[in-house]
Amino acid sequence: MLKFNVGILLFDYVDALDFTGPYEVFNLTTYNDNDVKKLFSNNLEDKPFMVSTVSHDGKQITVHNGLKVKPDYSFSDAPTFDIIIVPGGPLKALKLVESNKEIITWIENYKDKIVASVCTGAFFLAQAGILNGKKATTNRVALNLLERSFPEVEVIRGVKYVDEGNVITSAGISAGIQMALHVVSKLFGEETAKRTAHTIELD
Repeated sequence: MLKFNVGILLFDYVDALDFTGPYEVFNLTTYNDNDVKKLFSNNLEDKPFMVSTVSHDGKQITVHNGLKVKPDYSFSDAPTFDIIIVPGGPLKALKLVESNKEIITWIENYKDKIVASVCTGAFFLAQAGILNGKKATTNRVALNLLERSFPEVEVIRGVKYVDEGNVITSAGISAGIQMALHVVSKLFGEETAKRTAHTIELD
Protein backbone atom coordinates (compact mmCIF):
# COMPACT_ATOMS: atom_id res chain seq x y z
CA MET A 1 0.00 0.00 0.00
CA LEU A 2 1.06 3.56 -0.68
CA LYS A 3 2.83 5.37 2.16
CA PHE A 4 4.04 8.96 2.29
CA ASN A 5 6.61 10.50 4.60
CA VAL A 6 5.44 14.01 5.56
CA GLY A 7 7.75 16.68 6.97
CA ILE A 8 6.24 19.75 8.62
CA LEU A 9 8.56 22.73 8.87
CA LEU A 10 8.75 24.55 12.21
CA PHE A 11 10.36 27.87 13.13
CA ASP A 12 9.97 30.53 15.80
CA TYR A 13 6.68 32.50 15.66
CA VAL A 14 4.98 29.93 13.41
CA ASP A 15 1.17 29.99 13.73
CA ALA A 16 0.07 26.91 15.69
CA LEU A 17 -2.94 25.91 13.59
CA ASP A 18 -0.93 26.30 10.40
CA PHE A 19 1.02 23.18 11.29
CA THR A 20 -1.19 21.35 13.79
CA GLY A 21 -4.16 21.32 11.38
CA PRO A 22 -2.34 19.38 8.63
CA TYR A 23 -0.52 17.36 11.32
CA GLU A 24 -3.84 16.03 12.64
CA VAL A 25 -5.35 15.49 9.17
CA PHE A 26 -2.47 13.32 8.01
CA ASN A 27 -2.11 11.47 11.32
CA LEU A 28 -5.82 10.66 11.44
CA THR A 29 -6.05 9.36 7.87
CA THR A 30 -6.59 5.60 7.54
CA TYR A 31 -6.66 3.10 4.70
CA ASN A 32 -10.16 1.83 5.54
CA ASP A 33 -13.11 2.23 7.91
CA ASN A 34 -12.02 -0.67 10.12
CA ASP A 35 -8.78 1.15 10.94
CA VAL A 36 -10.51 4.13 12.57
CA LYS A 37 -11.27 2.32 15.85
CA LYS A 38 -7.70 1.01 15.97
CA LEU A 39 -6.49 4.57 15.39
CA PHE A 40 -8.24 5.89 18.49
CA SER A 41 -7.06 3.00 20.66
CA ASN A 42 -3.45 3.52 19.50
CA ASN A 43 -3.39 0.06 17.94
CA LEU A 44 -2.92 1.15 14.34
CA GLU A 45 0.60 0.72 13.00
CA ASP A 46 -0.04 0.79 9.27
CA LYS A 47 -1.08 4.29 8.19
CA PRO A 48 -0.93 6.18 4.87
CA PHE A 49 1.14 9.04 6.29
CA MET A 50 4.14 9.09 8.60
CA VAL A 51 4.29 12.64 9.96
CA SER A 52 7.34 14.37 11.47
CA THR A 53 8.28 17.92 12.39
CA VAL A 54 11.59 19.49 11.39
CA SER A 55 13.42 22.76 11.96
CA HIS A 56 16.75 24.02 10.68
CA ASP A 57 18.61 23.16 13.91
CA GLY A 58 16.21 20.76 15.64
CA LYS A 59 16.02 22.94 18.75
CA GLN A 60 12.84 23.88 20.58
CA ILE A 61 10.84 26.60 18.86
CA THR A 62 8.39 29.09 20.30
CA VAL A 63 5.10 29.26 18.44
CA HIS A 64 3.31 32.57 17.89
CA ASN A 65 1.49 33.21 21.19
CA GLY A 66 4.02 31.26 23.23
CA LEU A 67 3.55 27.49 22.83
CA LYS A 68 6.86 25.57 23.04
CA VAL A 69 7.46 22.71 20.59
CA LYS A 70 10.44 20.39 20.16
CA PRO A 71 10.83 19.32 16.51
CA ASP A 72 11.52 15.67 15.69
CA TYR A 73 14.46 16.48 13.43
CA SER A 74 16.91 19.08 12.24
CA PHE A 75 17.72 19.50 8.56
CA SER A 76 20.93 17.55 9.08
CA ASP A 77 19.36 14.38 10.53
CA ALA A 78 15.89 14.40 8.96
CA PRO A 79 14.85 11.64 6.55
CA THR A 80 13.95 12.50 2.98
CA PHE A 81 10.29 13.48 2.84
CA ASP A 82 7.76 12.78 0.08
CA ILE A 83 5.68 15.79 1.13
CA ILE A 84 6.64 18.94 2.98
CA ILE A 85 4.24 21.33 4.67
CA VAL A 86 5.41 24.93 4.99
CA PRO A 87 3.33 26.90 7.51
CA GLY A 88 3.32 30.65 8.00
CA GLY A 89 3.08 33.18 10.75
CA PRO A 90 2.93 36.90 11.52
CA LEU A 91 5.29 39.51 10.07
CA LYS A 92 8.11 38.70 12.51
CA ALA A 93 7.95 35.07 11.35
CA LEU A 94 8.17 36.20 7.72
CA LYS A 95 11.23 38.32 8.43
CA LEU A 96 12.88 35.54 10.43
CA VAL A 97 12.44 32.83 7.81
CA GLU A 98 13.10 34.99 4.76
CA SER A 99 16.46 35.99 6.25
CA ASN A 100 17.42 32.35 6.91
CA LYS A 101 18.97 31.07 3.68
CA GLU A 102 19.25 27.57 5.12
CA ILE A 103 15.46 27.31 5.45
CA ILE A 104 14.77 28.73 1.99
CA THR A 105 17.33 26.39 0.42
CA TRP A 106 15.80 23.40 2.24
CA ILE A 107 12.40 24.28 0.77
CA GLU A 108 13.91 24.78 -2.68
CA ASN A 109 15.50 21.32 -2.51
CA TYR A 110 12.02 19.80 -2.34
CA LYS A 111 10.74 21.50 -5.52
CA ASP A 112 10.33 18.11 -7.24
CA LYS A 113 8.32 16.61 -4.37
CA ILE A 114 4.88 17.64 -3.11
CA VAL A 115 5.25 21.05 -1.47
CA ALA A 116 2.28 22.61 0.32
CA SER A 117 2.09 25.90 2.16
CA VAL A 118 -0.36 27.23 4.71
CA CYS A 119 -1.12 30.92 5.13
CA THR A 120 1.97 33.14 4.71
CA GLY A 121 4.12 30.05 4.12
CA ALA A 122 3.47 30.89 0.46
CA PHE A 123 6.02 33.70 0.81
CA PHE A 124 8.75 31.16 1.58
CA LEU A 125 7.80 29.05 -1.43
CA ALA A 126 7.90 32.18 -3.57
CA GLN A 127 11.30 33.17 -2.22
CA ALA A 128 12.56 29.67 -3.02
CA GLY A 129 11.41 30.17 -6.63
CA ILE A 130 8.86 27.35 -6.41
CA LEU A 131 5.90 29.61 -7.28
CA ASN A 132 7.46 31.30 -10.33
CA GLY A 133 4.91 31.26 -13.15
CA LYS A 134 2.31 29.57 -10.94
CA LYS A 135 -0.98 30.50 -9.33
CA ALA A 136 -0.97 30.76 -5.53
CA THR A 137 -2.89 32.05 -2.56
CA THR A 138 -2.16 33.03 1.03
CA ASN A 139 -3.81 34.59 4.07
CA ARG A 140 -6.32 37.16 2.80
CA VAL A 141 -4.62 40.00 4.68
CA ALA A 142 -1.34 39.18 2.89
CA LEU A 143 -2.63 38.74 -0.68
CA ASN A 144 -1.65 42.23 -1.82
CA LEU A 145 1.78 41.93 -0.22
CA LEU A 146 2.41 38.62 -1.96
CA GLU A 147 1.38 40.16 -5.28
CA ARG A 148 3.64 43.18 -4.81
CA SER A 149 6.59 41.18 -3.52
CA PHE A 150 6.50 38.44 -6.16
CA PRO A 151 5.04 39.76 -9.46
CA GLU A 152 5.97 36.48 -11.19
CA VAL A 153 3.31 34.72 -9.07
CA GLU A 154 -0.37 34.88 -10.11
CA VAL A 155 -2.17 35.55 -6.83
CA ILE A 156 -5.65 34.02 -6.52
CA ARG A 157 -8.23 35.49 -4.16
CA GLY A 158 -11.34 34.04 -2.56
CA VAL A 159 -10.25 30.40 -2.46
CA LYS A 160 -9.20 28.00 0.32
CA TYR A 161 -6.33 26.53 -1.68
CA VAL A 162 -4.71 26.49 -5.11
CA ASP A 163 -3.43 23.23 -6.62
CA GLU A 164 -0.66 23.61 -9.20
CA GLY A 165 0.28 19.95 -9.45
CA ASN A 166 3.02 19.20 -6.94
CA VAL A 167 2.77 22.69 -5.44
CA ILE A 168 -0.27 23.56 -3.34
CA THR A 169 -0.84 26.80 -1.45
CA SER A 170 -3.65 27.52 0.99
CA ALA A 171 -5.26 30.58 2.52
CA GLY A 172 -5.01 31.58 6.16
CA ILE A 173 -4.58 29.33 9.18
CA SER A 174 -7.62 26.99 9.26
CA ALA A 175 -7.57 26.68 5.44
CA GLY A 176 -4.58 24.40 5.92
CA ILE A 177 -7.00 21.72 7.13
CA GLN A 178 -8.98 21.86 3.87
CA MET A 179 -5.72 21.87 1.92
CA ALA A 180 -4.46 18.78 3.77
CA LEU A 181 -7.76 16.98 3.12
CA HIS A 182 -7.36 17.88 -0.56
CA VAL A 183 -3.90 16.27 -0.52
CA VAL A 184 -5.42 13.14 1.05
CA SER A 185 -8.04 13.07 -1.72
CA LYS A 186 -5.42 13.69 -4.39
CA LEU A 187 -3.29 10.75 -3.22
CA PHE A 188 -5.86 8.27 -1.90
CA GLY A 189 -9.20 9.32 -3.36
CA GLU A 190 -12.30 11.19 -2.23
CA GLU A 191 -13.62 8.36 -0.06
CA THR A 192 -10.48 8.38 2.07
CA ALA A 193 -10.61 12.17 2.42
CA LYS A 194 -14.28 12.02 3.45
CA ARG A 195 -13.44 9.38 6.06
CA THR A 196 -10.69 11.61 7.45
CA ALA A 197 -13.02 14.62 7.51
CA HIS A 198 -15.58 12.52 9.40
CA THR A 199 -12.87 11.33 11.83
CA ILE A 200 -11.87 14.90 12.67
CA GLU A 201 -15.57 15.94 12.71
CA LEU A 202 -15.25 18.46 9.90
CA ASP A 203 -18.35 18.96 7.77
